[in-house]
Amino acid sequence: MSARELTRSAGHVVTHDYESASVRSSEGWQLCVGEFYGDPQVALIDADERWCAVAGEGLIVCELMPQGCCTAYFREPGSVLWITELRQVAAWVLEARSEDGRWHRVDLRAT
Repeated sequence: MSARELTRSAGHVVTHDYESASVRSSEGWQLCVGEFYGDPQVALIDADERWCAVAGEGLIVCELMPQGCCTAYFREPGSVLWITELRQVAAWVLEARSEDGRWHRVDLRAT
């Protein structure tokens, strides 16, 4: 199976191949976002293309640069959220909708 696209911007594309997600830059570099239990469901690229988020079993946010740092949210054993939708609400803030319909705010500068 080939990689399936989750989202695209002018300079980046987020894909997944089964349970593994990655982001590819138009500049030629690629970054592994991480592994998910089950296929990732949604992705979002920051409006200013500084970071991307991939979700399904929890959420992983990565800096959009070669060897960018990735941070996981809502993935702790016993506290996993299954994310079905993402939206950016400020430059460094996103909201993730869990399968129960509730929105959870993540301030990326707070970590």
